[in-house]
Amino acid sequence: MAKKKIAEEMENATEIVPINPLELRVTKNVVGILETNIEQLEAYVTKKLEEYNPESYFGDADMAKKDRAELNNAKKVLSQARINLMRELMRPYSDFETRCKNLEKMIDGASAKLDEIVKVRDEEEKTKKKIRITEIWNSRNFTLFPMERVFNPKWLNKTCKESDIIAEIDAGIARVYDDLKKIEKYAEPCDVDTVKAYYLDCLDIGDSLDYGEQLAKNRKIVQQEAAEREEREHNEIVERQRKSEYWENINREHNENLADLASAALDLPKESEQKKTVYKEYTVTISATEEQVNRLKSAMTALGIAYKGFVELTF
Repeated sequence: MAKKKIAEEMENATEIVPINPLELRVTKNVVGILETNIEQLEAYVTKKLEEYNPESYFGDADMAKKDRAELNNAKKVLSQARINLMRELMRPYSDFETRCKNLEKMIDGASAKLDEIVKVRDEEEKTKKKIRITEIWNSRNFTLFPMERVFNPKWLNKTCKESDIIAEIDAGIARVYDDLKKIEKYAEPCDVDTVKAYYLDCLDIGDSLDYGEQLAKNRKIVQQEAAEREEREHNEIVERQRKSEYWENINREHNENLADLASAALDLPKESEQKKTVYKEYTVTISATEEQVNRLKSAMTALGIAYKGFVELTF
């Protein structure tokens, strides 16, 4: 009677009111009731173990072997009986576990399908929200670059409010205009457009101003190199002229000496006495400073060379 009462109390204690249709509810579960002859077996084995004590065993070796075989066989029988009984006792729980696992797989399948639905719906909402954000961007009439250049993926999150997105867009556009003004203020006038184009490519005012500063430095280096190259090329031309004039003078003196020798041999008047002065016109393009040109004019006048005037060429 006591065992029956305990079983009823345990059964009542395991009843659970389900919270939702998928909550597992135990309707009957009897635990702790198993009637066997295990107590008799324990008493029998305990008694036999006393008989098989080496100090009190009276049988010979053959008798001991026979008793040992009986005990080993009894152990096998007991072990198999235990295994069979446990398997039988656990069958309801094994079946219950299998059915639960099958239900869990079914739920996982349904959950996976719902997950796909969630992704599709979220993507649809994000697409609608991006269309709305694009409308906001276009309403600002800002055409220096497309919205994708400054688009923030967090704007598509449900937690991101439209008012916050508008504030960020307006602040970003204002910052661009402010940065362009800084470029106009700090960059060299001849570099403003180039630096602005660089800024619109990187959208980094610090990097852009550094770029403008480097442009100014490079321009000075280029101008210095051009001046040095012009002077170097001018000096090279002058040096070639000196060498050319030197050899022209050598050849002229040589020819004059030959002519004098020939005249003396033939008793002819000297060429200077019979030759009439002939003036020719020459056109020469020179590269010189204004001071050098003035000195050249003075030298030509001193040599009796007539000139019509110097025209400055522009390239």
